[in-house]
Amino acid sequence: SVMSLSYIAAERTIPGYGGGMSSAKAQLESDTRTLAWEAGRKYGIRVNTISAGPLKSRAASAIGGDGGKTFIERAIDYSVANAPLSEPLYAEYVGKSALCLLSDLTQGVTGTTMYVDMGLHAMGQSIDSPAFEGLDMSGK
Repeated sequence: SVMSLSYIAAERTIPGYGGGMSSAKAQLESDTRTLAWEAGRKYGIRVNTISAGPLKSRAASAIGGDGGKTFIERAIDYSVANAPLSEPLYAEYVGKSALCLLSDLTQGVTGTTMYVDMGLHAMGQSIDSPAFEGLDMSGK
């Protein structure tokens, strides 16, 4: 089994995440599906990708600082404010999901993009919008 890492910018607009990376991630997810067919049929290899939520890695921390917060710091704040699981994402969560996808536990899974992003990909609207001011959106 083989695995790659993607990001939601492959399919949705993420302001500030530029430089061709969103196009590269879209291609990566397309290649995941194509390689699942080719490598699966020819070699019996499973091919999957994980679309991870925002993680403060060294590489991500280098993207766009305006003197204030970096791109990744803003993305993490946005995720915590808007994702169904309102806590930061940790690399350990992505690693455990990758381990599962690489193991026999997911023996029949190939050609998929698994979201490990605290559920942020499922949201169609941000709840930290001024449009929701005064409403209790805590879900508690």
